[in-house]
Amino acid sequence: MDKTMGFVNGTILTMDPALPACEGILVRGDTIAARASRDQVLEICRKEEGEIYDLAGATLLPGFHDCHVHMMGTGLNALGIDLYDCSSVKEVLARVAEAAAASPPDHWVFGKRLDESRLAEGRPPTMAELDRIAPHHPVYLVDRGWHYTIVNSRAFRRLELSPALPGIRRTAGEINGRLHEKANALAKRRFFNTLDQAQRETAFRFTATEAVKKGITTIHAMEGGILFADSDIPDLLNLKEQLPVRVILYWATENLEAVKKAGLPRMGGDILLDGSIGSRTAAFPEPYSDDPTTSGVLYYSNQRVRELIENAHREGLQIAFHAIGEKAITQALDCFEAVLARYPKTDHRHRIEHFGFPARRDIERAARLGIVISTQPSFTYLRGGPGTVYNTRLGTERERRGYPLRAFLDAGIVVGGGSDSDVTPMDPLLGIHAAVNPPYPENKVTVEEALAMFTREAAKIAFQEHQTGTIEEGKLADLVILDHNPLLTEAASLKDITVLATMKGGKWVYKKE
Repeated sequence: MDKTMGFVNGTILTMDPALPACEGILVRGDTIAARASRDQVLEICRKEEGEIYDLAGATLLPGFHDCHVHMMGTGLNALGIDLYDCSSVKEVLARVAEAAAASPPDHWVFGKRLDESRLAEGRPPTMAELDRIAPHHPVYLVDRGWHYTIVNSRAFRRLELSPALPGIRRTAGEINGRLHEKANALAKRRFFNTLDQAQRETAFRFTATEAVKKGITTIHAMEGGILFADSDIPDLLNLKEQLPVRVILYWATENLEAVKKAGLPRMGGDILLDGSIGSRTAAFPEPYSDDPTTSGVLYYSNQRVRELIENAHREGLQIAFHAIGEKAITQALDCFEAVLARYPKTDHRHRIEHFGFPARRDIERAARLGIVISTQPSFTYLRGGPGTVYNTRLGTERERRGYPLRAFLDAGIVVGGGSDSDVTPMDPLLGIHAAVNPPYPENKVTVEEALAMFTREAAKIAFQEHQTGTIEEGKLADLVILDHNPLLTEAASLKDITVLATMKGGKWVYKKE
């Protein structure tokens, strides 16, 4: 007989609108067996010799979901040097030089989370500068959104990059080491292919271990494709059942047959229709405020996007695209609308990741078409508002319209919350805090709505609502225990709530010391 466990003496928030709270719950094996009164839970545990977990005033919730995580990218934190808090090119170069000095010649120096908007010079290091401080090492630096890379000349040669590749940036006619588009994609694929299986497993396990510390029990993993490497996919599929979190894999490939062969009911995720705000590659109808020579980039033709949607849709697969700028969002919805008009289906739940700066008409259109949204409240909380990089890049009027969560929910869109880790921290409580405390108050949502984005609604956008997302009889016992009730916590303090324990399928996967 499966082990019985009862939870009492705390606040239990079920996230089920039909019964938002209860006195106690019973877990048998990996499943929630009942919601009951405190006395009923105690009596059943006595009869079945079950274990009583005394919440001691803490708050129990369904386990959190993070709807957009790059598990490999996040896991590389265990391998590379962190450049995020560098304030100048000089400081970046010093860290790279230190790493090179500690490594044997020809050993890769890998740096991540480079953010040029935080550097005094407003630019990343150049190939020439990297060559001077690390002449005997291939250097490979990625920006915090993974939308471009910086390499030195040794890395350029090691990766066998042709100078004629689209996306190789130049200064005064000379290659400056900055790689975008096809050059970036090829460099990443070749760099990640240098990782062995043990390193890949280390990266995936690191991400999963960090996730459960934040109360996460389900990750929507955005892997493969041009941001990372398709060679990661079999390693993750073989490993995922051993991890302390559930992994819902979104393979960012255009190869439908490969997805079907892998037995996946979904594809895409980070099939990039445009880029990012930080790199000025998110696509808009108007130029960037701080660089009128560009309005961003659309990476695909409408015809190709329609083909991808139609091929997946006709096979019954969910498909997801990355779209941040208004122009990319419009492109995605134009193509979804054309395919759905030809092949109607009411519950396809095709996804758009980010949906950052939509036109008002496109918010309403997404709702009408049944498109679901996976978005990241922390983007604007950490990078938006007066004087920030978003504000500088876009200007106040346009920036203020970014990530309008209130408008999404009012339109009736199903919205799941995530981090885009490692772009922002994998931390649902920070995401909930950000959704309730955005830079511009017209975009805020309630605490209950924010919680739903990381539990109930997050489960829906991946067709998981019958297994997870709420505390209900028959669902999986994926639970998180918090030291404070978010519904009774001051809005300004939501991010300070502590995760005490995390349970996946009736088994503890994390307990705070």
